[in-house]
Amino acid sequence: MKVKFEGNVYQVVITEHAKDRMLLRGVTENDVLVILKSGKKVNKNMPHKFWIYKKMNRRSDNLICLSISLESPFLIVITTLVNWRPI
Repeated sequence: MKVKFEGNVYQVVITEHAKDRMLLRGVTENDVLVILKSGKKVNKNMPHKFWIYKKMNRRSDNLICLSISLESPFLIVITTLVNWRPI
């Protein structure tokens, strides 16, 4: 799957760790795409690394957050978190 992020198109790669956390936390690939496309971004104070989070209306364990790394041409989803609070 591909996604537009900060004006560029990236191929999304979901790490095995992120897939395990998605399964554990009931986060779908569609949820990941929604978060990547319309979530709020927070810089991690490290080059090319971000938190992206979004409130998902159907869930009670909000905010849902993705830790990502931009390594062109890839956008790598490192992990998935729930009940996240912006720093």
